[in-house]
Amino acid sequence: MSEPIIFGQPQFGEEEVELVSRTLRSTWIGQGPLVEEFERKLGAAVWADHVAAVGSCTAALELSLLALGIGAGAEVIAPAMTFVATVNAIESTGASTVLADVDPATLLMTPDAARRLITGRTRALMPVSFAGRPLDLTGFLELADERDLYIIEDAAHSVGGVADGQPIGAGRHPRLVTCFSFYPNKNLASAEGGAVTATDPAVTDRIRSLRLHGLNADAWGRYRDRAYKPTLATALGRKANWTDLQAAVALPQLAKLEGFLAAREHLAECYDRHLAGVPKLELFDRPPPSVRQRHALHLYQVRVAGGERDALIAKLRADGIGAAVHYPAIHHHPFYEHLARDDLGESDRAALEVLSLPMHPGMVERHIVRVAEAIAQSLG
Repeated sequence: MSEPIIFGQPQFGEEEVELVSRTLRSTWIGQGPLVEEFERKLGAAVWADHVAAVGSCTAALELSLLALGIGAGAEVIAPAMTFVATVNAIESTGASTVLADVDPATLLMTPDAARRLITGRTRALMPVSFAGRPLDLTGFLELADERDLYIIEDAAHSVGGVADGQPIGAGRHPRLVTCFSFYPNKNLASAEGGAVTATDPAVTDRIRSLRLHGLNADAWGRYRDRAYKPTLATALGRKANWTDLQAAVALPQLAKLEGFLAAREHLAECYDRHLAGVPKLELFDRPPPSVRQRHALHLYQVRVAGGERDALIAKLRADGIGAAVHYPAIHHHPFYEHLARDDLGESDRAALEVLSLPMHPGMVERHIVRVAEAIAQSLG
């Protein structure tokens, strides 16, 4: 078998190794100064004044809902095409999920699709910048103002992207909260992790308490203060904090993010060239990188017509090529079958046709050529 082509692989160097080693030698590996440094530097990178790092993007979504007072009795509208974590976060608060169908050209929930589903119980919209594609945030924020709603952007795929002329995560509106992921295969990788950016400092202040049991201080704060003060629970929180050991991986990754994004853009252009004209294959259009819009390209996706997607995946994997599906539609999961409706047809179709191809900055054009040749041979 030829060299395996890994679907998504983090790119670590000596910078990560050195900072992790230094953190281990310091003996302070829990939430502390490196988490705070990462929060400051991520905020500077995405134009956000207020950032709270947490244990995962799932935690970021859940804690954002809790910080905004959204729970039992509320409805939150989310796209049917997303990872199950999006809806798990909603349901874990006691709120109810209402699924919106997606635009077939982008796989995104649109403001118009959300508008049609708003009821008197709707408290928030949770659009997903799927695959790294920028959302129509201006449209969502206009809808939020009109209907007195919050926008919680699931930007697990989108650190480094740009929407409407501002970095995804920028502090642009008090009703907007953005949630990132630092899972190992993401554009900015750590062992695990996530972050919330917000315009309203009260949101991130509440999240800093909620991420650590609802306490009014953490261990690093107590260590710096030295004077004894009782640590008391002020809310029903979670155990969802981040650690300096994870931040030690993520800080050098943040410094490399622009290079990673440029590599992904080059790989996507290579895919575009080598897959053009392959029968039964449809490529997605995407905005060219600009100061107005930038696709973060966490995923490079195609559509496979004729019901041949799953057979193609089997062939690629047999050839050592790590193709994947993102994702089964939410209502296709047994646990969420009750959310199915007849008007989710584009999500149903995408769940059967869309294929994600290997994409990470460690790849080069010969890897793309091999993937493209394997696809053409299988579908030709």
